[in-house]
Order: sequence, then C-alpha cells, then structure tokens
Amino acid sequence: MSIRVPPAYSYIYGSEYQDVNGIFPGKHDHNVPCAVCYTSTKSVKLMIPAKISCPSSWTREYKGYLMADKYNHARNAVYECVDEAPESIAGSHTNVNGALFYFIRTTCIGLPCPPYVVDRVITCVVCTK
Repeated sequence: MSIRVPPAYSYIYGSEYQDVNGIFPGKHDHNVPCAVCYTSTKSVKLMIPAKISCPSSWTREYKGYLMADKYNHARNAVYECVDEAPESIAGSHTNVNGALFYFIRTTCIGLPCPPYVVDRVITCVVCTK
C-alpha cells in the first residue's frame, strides 16, 4: 500500500491597505493595484526610506510611505514605497485579509534616535537616474 501525498501548492493573494490611520482616507481594506515604475530614458531606480527628496542629479518619480506586511506575519519580507496619493481597485473594499499593507513605523531599536522619532510612519521616495 502506498501513501498518496497531495501536491504542495503556493497561492497568490490580493493585497489590502490596513490601518490607514487617516493617512489614506477611505482606503482601509481596499485592494492595492499592481504597479511598475518604468521610464524609457533612465536606467536606474532607487527607493530611499525615511526621505522625501532625491540626491542631486536624480529625478523624483514619487514620494510616499513605506509599507509591508505586519512584523509578525509569516510573509513579512518586502518593503514597498506606496505613493502618497494611493490608488485602489474600484469596488474592492471587502475585508478578505490576503496580503496586508501596513505603514512601517520607527523604533529606536537599532535606529539612531534622533534623527528618528519613536512610532512615526516612515516616508520614502522613488528616484531615477
């Protein structure tokens, strides 16, 4: 008698904005659309956490807030810079708790305070050159 082992699966989930705290009004539980930062005339893209401006000779594409899954979620791996004027998928305000985007906040554990301030959301900027 052989044991039949079911195949292993991986799933992809939609992403939702969570706990938007008045920063993204009306976006709680709305799905985050996929986006690509593309420019045909520049070859390098740089995301800088905790900044809202780019180094000289770089072009700012957008500024926003650093977001990722909550620190205690198993998938907590990728930080994304979400535009300060976020878009969402129309009609997607149902709470299904797929992948959740939370604002990343500062801590003084491993970060110098000042210049960081405890428990503030972290800004970010996306620059190209």
